[in-house]
Amino acid sequence: PIEMEEAAWTLGCTRWQAFRKVILPLALPGIAASAVFAFTISWNEVFAAAVLTIENRTLTAFLLQSLGESPLYLKFAGGAALVVPALIFIFAVRKYLFAMWGIANR
Repeated sequence: PIEMEEAAWTLGCTRWQAFRKVILPLALPGIAASAVFAFTISWNEVFAAAVLTIENRTLTAFLLQSLGESPLYLKFAGGAALVVPALIFIFAVRKYLFAMWGIANR
């Protein structure tokens, strides 16, 4: 809110200090949530290309088809393995996510 930024200015902060000390801490939970969604969507694109595309439209589908046809259950097992980096990323930014949900320092 502009009132918080103005309050920081009246306390002697410059624009950069107000951004760094007031605005950025308020925005970090939203940025962290957006980063989690963006990372998960882009990471799972490999699995979607492998399972959903039949033609060679994407590079990932071409690479998977060039390695030979694999059974569908192996593709689903690979998709389950794709969740692991997303979970690691979520645990890395959990401090900011918990701050957004109001359960920080628990």
